[in-house]
Amino acid sequence: MSDTIHTPQTEEKSSAASRNWAAWTSLLFMMLSWAILMWLNGYVALGVAAVAVALGFVGCAKSSTAIKNLAITSIIAAMVLIVVVSAYLIVIKIGLG
Repeated sequence: MSDTIHTPQTEEKSSAASRNWAAWTSLLFMMLSWAILMWLNGYVALGVAAVAVALGFVGCAKSSTAIKNLAITSIIAAMVLIVVVSAYLIVIKIGLG
């Protein structure tokens, strides 16, 4: 028998704390994707932004309000990059091709 007592409240807090890394990593990847867009090319930036969006969705699950806001902001900024760069690439490849 174990001496520790597991309550739903402590398990909920530990699962929320374990999701914080995903939101912060999403923010890091989002900022990295914008930097890659400036210095490398759009294709690599699209891939890194897609990873940022996926991590942002993981970070939103069962997180505190502040971490959810951070993850949602990261998702929005990464999706803006994806939409704008994709539209630009489609116009260049299809419109001028």
